[in-house]
Amino acid sequence: MIDSLQAYFAALSVFGKTAVVLNVSLFFVAGFLFARIVPSSTEALNTKRSRLLRIMNVLLISIYVIDWLLNYLINDNGHTEFLKQLSQTGLVLLLGYLFTQFSHTWTIRKYGKQRTIDGNETKTRTYQSEMGYIIILLITIAVSLLLLINIWQVTSWLQATGVIGGILVILFGTKEAWAHDAVSGLIMLHQGQISPGVVCRIPEMDILAVIRRMSLTETTFHHLIQKHSIVVANSKLRAVPIEILNKTDTHHWNDFVEFKIGYVTPSEHVESFVQAVWQQACEQEKQLDVEKTPRLVLVNPGDHAVLWRLNYRVESVYRIMQARFAINRAAYDLQVEYGVSLATPLTHQPIN
Repeated sequence: MIDSLQAYFAALSVFGKTAVVLNVSLFFVAGFLFARIVPSSTEALNTKRSRLLRIMNVLLISIYVIDWLLNYLINDNGHTEFLKQLSQTGLVLLLGYLFTQFSHTWTIRKYGKQRTIDGNETKTRTYQSEMGYIIILLITIAVSLLLLINIWQVTSWLQATGVIGGILVILFGTKEAWAHDAVSGLIMLHQGQISPGVVCRIPEMDILAVIRRMSLTETTFHHLIQKHSIVVANSKLRAVPIEILNKTDTHHWNDFVEFKIGYVTPSEHVESFVQAVWQQACEQEKQLDVEKTPRLVLVNPGDHAVLWRLNYRVESVYRIMQARFAINRAAYDLQVEYGVSLATPLTHQPIN
């Protein structure tokens, strides 16, 4: 059997030998290829792409295995031309897939923008990179289609425009599933306000998260509190109000917390209390800088208490909630020591 397999491989054409060696090589280097050469934004996506490439390799190698088995068991050579066409078709699809992956990585490296997302430097997609990828993708599809038509010798289809017409019908019939999202994604990338690294609050979707990844069809968020991923279709994202909490290349964030303190506490006492709160919060949260002095303002002298607002700066926009939690905890812990009550007092005064 081994001798028969060696003889079969030696009898293959140059194309057949190249296809077998290429698929075997890609099967073993797929993980390295997508992790180092053309990496994506996430490890999970790298694994998914590697698995897809290996499946394609196995399917193409299986064609030659079946061909060898038929020759070895029943000495049937009538299938050779069909299997050759099938192998060439698979190789065209494989090379087209690899070319689009390499070209997309190249367009991001060439036209993408360097940004820091949660402390990690990364190249993110831009309007220019996605438009370049779309052009390359369309050219790849057109070239692959022409090659497949020549492989299967169905050039008459081009004359009857049956294939092109069928493709147009499919695209038109499925436009509701991809066209709105793709157009919305391009519009958002072109505007530049919503891009990877930006922290957003979307009240209608109960989202407070940083944008991790944007594609033509969907946007992936990373929740600031629960740390899970949220995937939203681009068309739905453009239909709701979005609060952009930081500029694209700005890492800090200006925030505030409010305290309701009774009228019996003088302002000097409140200032001392707030300074102590700030000192303790900075010890608990590393993204609060003790050198950046917060600002205390009286917002509203209400009926039962005075509303004080502490304005401060968080050095990392990804820690805005943790910083707020640290300040609230410090205020709760120090209220007894400074004789301040954070509970809104209920006061009644008799009318003479």
